Amino acid sequence: MKKFFVVLAILFVGILLAGCTSQPAAPVATATPTPAPTTVVTTAAPTTVPTTEVVVVVVNETPNATPTPTPTPRPTFTFTFNNDLTITPDPSIVYVKEGTKVIWVNADEFKPHGVQAINMQTGAYFGGMDTVTVEYGKPLEVIFDKEGAYDYKTVFQQEMDCKLIVTK
Repeated sequence: MKKFFVVLAILFVGILLAGCTSQPAAPVATATPTPAPTTVVTTAAPTTVPTTEVVVVVVNETPNATPTPTPTPRPTFTFTFNNDLTITPDPSIVYVKEGTKVIWVNADEFKPHGVQAINMQTGAYFGGMDTVTVEYGKPLEVIFDKEGAYDYKTVFQQEMDCKLIVTK
């Protein structure tokens, strides 16, 4: 009986070993879809229906229309009070056209500068006969709209007599 168990054990081990070896498996067949028959349906092209379009033309007419004139730029002339107590350009006698905006600029951040009218005609443009201080960063702008000679003087630095002649 012992021999029987030994043979049975060997047979059992042999079966186990036979199951451990692998053989290449046969390829699995994959289903390929067969194309279904297609039915071709022909449809007639749609008929284009002409559309009617109404065009409205609006004409705006302004009776007696006058073109607006483009304003011409106002000419300017600038005097600058400098740190070295000079004025550029030299203000002794300066000619400008009527309607020119004359600008006095204080470029000297350390000293005040100003202008003062010498006669009533100039005083009308400077707001009177008092001294007009031109502060640093705040220019004085005056539009001389009448022909004539305007006398003034510079103050708070070397005083200078100046003349502004306005021509047509």
